Amino acid sequence: MKVAIFTDTFQPQVNGVARTVGRITSFLDSRNLPCLVFAPEGGAAQAKKENVHTFPGFDLPFYPECRIGLPNISQVKDVLSSFQPHIIHVVTEFSLGFCGLKYARDHGLPVVASYTTNFPQYLNYYKAGFLEGWVWQYLRWFHNQCQVTYCPSPAIKSLLTKKGFLNLDTWGRGIDTALFSPEKRSVTLRNRLAPGKKLHFLYVGRLAPEKDLDVLLKAWKIVQKTIPEAQLIVTGNGPIIGELKETAGPEVIFTGYLHGEELAAVYASSDVFVFPSTTETFGNVVLEAMASGLPVIAAAAGGVKNLLIDGSNGLSCRPRNYLDLASAMIKIAQDDGLRKKLGGQALQYARERKWDQVLNSLLESYQKVIDTYPLDHPRAHQAYKI
Repeated sequence: MKVAIFTDTFQPQVNGVARTVGRITSFLDSRNLPCLVFAPEGGAAQAKKENVHTFPGFDLPFYPECRIGLPNISQVKDVLSSFQPHIIHVVTEFSLGFCGLKYARDHGLPVVASYTTNFPQYLNYYKAGFLEGWVWQYLRWFHNQCQVTYCPSPAIKSLLTKKGFLNLDTWGRGIDTALFSPEKRSVTLRNRLAPGKKLHFLYVGRLAPEKDLDVLLKAWKIVQKTIPEAQLIVTGNGPIIGELKETAGPEVIFTGYLHGEELAAVYASSDVFVFPSTTETFGNVVLEAMASGLPVIAAAAGGVKNLLIDGSNGLSCRPRNYLDLASAMIKIAQDDGLRKKLGGQALQYARERKWDQVLNSLLESYQKVIDTYPLDHPRAHQAYKI
């Protein structure tokens, strides 16, 4: 089986989509299945690999972690003509994703897609809500040309079904429990980040309007008056970091982006994960926190509501309700037994979501799409059985 992947975000960019594509390519490589990736240039930090073809591009105005690549169509055709893929996977819907979709349609190849980001829901946060209808129309047109669209959670599958999307399937995400683990807890790191504080609340993610961080900061002002021994730590970066620092004041610690072992240590060295975002398609950071042994407090919205089981692995709150969020934070801070119970059950939940199982299901889906693609098409291919 030969797979060609088109994506508008790729390593070393810092987001869940780029990391997931990296997981897919590494898995295909481990199974000795040839794979090509077409992605925007990622700067000097981007590892040069023979199977990764990059093109110049520019940052998406309100989402710089995702780039608009400017593919060389002639180069793409030459590379794919030589490679002869059996299936095309378009991960994003922008220029490179569109390029992959068009190549598949023009050459009679089966094409699958991922729905990764709730861009229509982002628009209201950027005063562009008037574009929402048009964006949904484009996304529906794009995805309905694909044999399958992979939704990262049942909540997103339900949303897209209501919007008229066809051929939907749920394909979730896994977690690296070797990297994200309670064993990475560091007393030294705790003391360095917040000396004298006994309880650490942690947020990890992009610092942008659609993450509803205004709700978190309003809740935090209530929490810190009630629980003065608590500390809020914010890990990540983004366009509103300056505004957040000004609003939060010196009582909130901002670490910037962290990666790998440093990120795993911050998770494990905290006590509670708090996540107010209502626009997630899955919520990778929620699963990372659970794998680190943290109970989660989050808005019951988007893909997160399919991960968070209220009273089992965390506490859920009404979307964009800072009083609900503050109440849950105070409740879990004042009850050591509850915090320990929810953290243990969160850890068990995460350990059941192994990447190998998730990626094997994707491979099986690829095979099914290839096997059921119209055999009478002059350019249809067949791959060997798994």
